[in-house]
Amino acid sequence: MKRHPHDATRRARPPRRATAALILLTSAGLVLSGCAAGATGGGGSASDTPVKGGVLKYRAAGGGKSIDPATTTGYGLAVPLRGLVDSLVFNNEDGTFAPWLATRWEVNDNATRYSFTLRQDVTFSNGEKLDAAAVKASYQALRDGGAKYAVANQWIGALREITTPSQDTVVFDLAKPNSSFLQAASSTVLGIVAPATAALPFEKRQEGLGIIGSGPFVATESRGEEGYTLTRREDYAWPPAPAKNRGAAHLDKVEVHHIQDNSIAAAELRSGGLDLLHNTEPADKTEFAAGSGITIRRQPLPGSALGFAANTKVPGLDDVRVRRALSLAVDRAAVLKRASSIDIPPKGAYTASNPYFADQSDKIRTDVGEAKRLLDEAGWRPGADGVRAKGGARLAFTLVYSPSTISHEPNIAVVQSQWKDIGVELKFGSLTQAELNQRLQSGDYSFSWSSGTRPDADVLRSTYGGLDQDLDRIFGEVLAEPDIAERKALAAQASAIVLDQAYYIPLYDFIQPLAYRNSTHLPLLEATHIPWLGDAWIDQP
Repeated sequence: MKRHPHDATRRARPPRRATAALILLTSAGLVLSGCAAGATGGGGSASDTPVKGGVLKYRAAGGGKSIDPATTTGYGLAVPLRGLVDSLVFNNEDGTFAPWLATRWEVNDNATRYSFTLRQDVTFSNGEKLDAAAVKASYQALRDGGAKYAVANQWIGALREITTPSQDTVVFDLAKPNSSFLQAASSTVLGIVAPATAALPFEKRQEGLGIIGSGPFVATESRGEEGYTLTRREDYAWPPAPAKNRGAAHLDKVEVHHIQDNSIAAAELRSGGLDLLHNTEPADKTEFAAGSGITIRRQPLPGSALGFAANTKVPGLDDVRVRRALSLAVDRAAVLKRASSIDIPPKGAYTASNPYFADQSDKIRTDVGEAKRLLDEAGWRPGADGVRAKGGARLAFTLVYSPSTISHEPNIAVVQSQWKDIGVELKFGSLTQAELNQRLQSGDYSFSWSSGTRPDADVLRSTYGGLDQDLDRIFGEVLAEPDIAERKALAAQASAIVLDQAYYIPLYDFIQPLAYRNSTHLPLLEATHIPWLGDAWIDQP
């Protein structure tokens, strides 16, 4: 095993594979730093000196009762949960990794063994000690949960065993290479929970305040579907290495409000009823971007572009000609006219801020005539009502999504109209998260609203794995490849297959924003654009 030691003050050169990951993610940071202003909190606020106290009122869309980071995987929902659980390492916004719960880590030459040396001064909020056994229990609970923790387990990969050679050393041995494991270990999804939480049955973890972490905040109040409250932990003293605040959080509390209506949330932000929100209507997003009292982040989240992911088992979508026709029929310029002024056209399956991004805009084009020709060739003929049919079946599809996507419905309606012009019917509507999960698992849908937030090539595999043998082979090669240039080349191949086979119909690189009053300061963000709330503060009157 080659050593890759880190501590809060010194970074030694990592081994070849870890170096590849570091270089790759550093390149992501370079992309991000070149984007528009608004990357750090405060904007035009009066003070850059942290202030103790205050309650940060945050709006998250689409939330439910659960505060389990391993299942609450959406970006907006994960923002406050980052304050509840710490991770083994911290993924800096510039793409590099820094110590957190682990002071050092080692990666072997083929990325099948990761060894972490843990801090010895960390406790969970219930008094339990963080040690190797606790980390093992936290990860093992996810493995034991199987498909209930589908995202977490895909990111972990083919785990063979977790061993604890000492109280402060935990080793992950993988059956297959996973060069993305370190990035996964930095995520909120794989945040470490206390042994008492790890021992809970899955259903119990989804109730009330059952998630106990070692983070700077503790869950102290649950308001059911309406939200919850996090309260500062006074004895917190183990933030990630880049954090300026080395002790307890500046904020007294974080109040999380599950406000489903975007317009109401925007009004609350304007009035001061909220300090920070995730997601808003296109018109409000445009207004916030042009105004001076509210800061809005303008960077697309580093992951996959936003659009429709096809269920290829549905009649019609099992034919690549139909899928290609649907993509060719989309006039993305018209769609963007209904979006906000800061959303941008897609140029690949990855967003432009993803380190694996490759410009493949030549594969994302509009050609209505060719779309109609492909549908004719596939045997779908216009019916009496204008909708194409074949063998008694109509070319009609459904798009499903969660309430957090409601703000996109005017844009989806543009696609609906464009598809109607070529004889294809599209119906769409939001579902509760539970209903959506059930529909996705049962296959009772045509398209799902798809995007992903992860600065890694693996963000595509979570949606498109299992559709195509060539694609699966490439995904496997990406995980096994240590060289940065080769990984990028393989990722470009994967993106090309997704677009050429029209497994995915990209609409735009959505700016899924954090908008916040200029009295709110977010000085430190992860590579995923999630703010570290231990450093956050709000100006006091």
